Amino acid sequence: MERFFLYPFAFIIALLIGCSRVADENQTEPSGGSVTLWTSTSELFMEYPALVVGQEARFAIHLTWLSDFKPVTEGRLDLGFTSGDGTRKQTSAERPTSPGIFRPTITFDKAGTYRLTLIVDGRSRDTLHVDGIRVFASAGEIPPETESPQAEQLITFLKEQQWKIDFRTEPVVRRRISGTVRAACEIIPKLNNEAIVSAPFSGVIPPEDNSVLPVVGQQVKKGSQLAVMVPSAETPSGLENFASRFIQAETDRALAEKEFERATQLRRIDAISDKEYQEAESAFKQADATYRLLSKYIRRNDGGLDAFTLTAPIAGTVIEANVVPGRQVNAGEHLYRIIDSRAVWIRANVASADIGTLTQPRRAWLRLAGLTNNVVINERNGRLVSIATAIDQKTRSFPVIFETHNPGGSLRIGMYGEILIATGEEKEALVIPESALIEEEGRYSVYVHVEGEAFAKRDVTVGERNGSLAEIRSGIAQGERVVTVGAYHVRLASLSTQVPAHGHEH
Repeated sequence: MERFFLYPFAFIIALLIGCSRVADENQTEPSGGSVTLWTSTSELFMEYPALVVGQEARFAIHLTWLSDFKPVTEGRLDLGFTSGDGTRKQTSAERPTSPGIFRPTITFDKAGTYRLTLIVDGRSRDTLHVDGIRVFASAGEIPPETESPQAEQLITFLKEQQWKIDFRTEPVVRRRISGTVRAACEIIPKLNNEAIVSAPFSGVIPPEDNSVLPVVGQQVKKGSQLAVMVPSAETPSGLENFASRFIQAETDRALAEKEFERATQLRRIDAISDKEYQEAESAFKQADATYRLLSKYIRRNDGGLDAFTLTAPIAGTVIEANVVPGRQVNAGEHLYRIIDSRAVWIRANVASADIGTLTQPRRAWLRLAGLTNNVVINERNGRLVSIATAIDQKTRSFPVIFETHNPGGSLRIGMYGEILIATGEEKEALVIPESALIEEEGRYSVYVHVEGEAFAKRDVTVGERNGSLAEIRSGIAQGERVVTVGAYHVRLASLSTQVPAHGHEH
């Protein structure tokens, strides 16, 4: 029975204590303020109590380097307060009390409104200015704190959380952006940058002469050896036939060249007629053309007539190799495929409905499977090759071909992806990096950095997009900052029902 009466009594005591705590928490105490501002070098988030003459005040100053959005971990911070009548007050912090946080203290001697100048000197040096810092003559002059109606729900994401992840924000700016057309695309070889080496005759690839053969992925130089072949004597294009043709062409060219040189010398002294000179010239050109045709990608081995060497017609990368030592090959059979990929073509299949929007596009943006970053094509690294005037009746599309340099070789032949082609028409608009956009069921939103540790999710209307920038038609204003890296972590913070604990005192 005692226990029965004890539990209600304990509950009443706990309720009274809880109500007392709630009442204490609801009592509004005068507070100071907070300031968030950005320069080109750093970000400041400062919190401070109500400033009263004669009372020591401690500031919580969070500083972030905008080069990597990491905290200021070293260096000195100087604070200078200047009022309208010239009164000056200074203090400093020799180093951060914890990464990114300075905790200087100051006691004011005179009331007034001050301008604060902060100078941080660490990895970099920066100067920041804060106006409107008010110091009261007494605590009684501090106006009661009133809660202003909150227009939007804010998400708390502490500086300590921001500093621990890959995080970045950028301002909404106004700049020129062009309309785009979206299409599927494929990386293909540039015209004349691809060569297929075929067997010029039926024959065998002898193992003893082909101990080292180019393999797929290997770089070859123009004219370098690919393989040694021995013609098949039992076939119409065998050793005797091909060798005799090659030797005859070689001999005919040498004789025709000597005769042409002789005719040239005689003509200088008018010892032969123009007709005789022209006949000698024509004979040499014909013999030279025949010899070049037979020896374009093959040469006779110095050791004899029984073997011929296939050579690379262009410099590039071997992407196909169908050569096996000892195997019989037939005339015309493809042995190697070589591609020079220092410059490539991008073939886009644009829908016929967009044929009227493309005039002379000079820029495009590629999103290719396997590449994390978009590829930009502009006048510095590429050009428009062609826009077809006919529409494919099966696909109802027309090809648009761009050329671009590929020095790193990241663009591989056969890659598929998506291309955004600039229409050529530009307009001025509010733009943000595309990485700031969050797509959910066809709608877009962004996280706006309202102040140091507060963010807001805003729905936006997206206009033109060019692969790196997106036009924003509504939802945010110029100068506001949006999260471009780390938005997922802000989203997780918005889903959390637990208020995060600060890593520092406030």
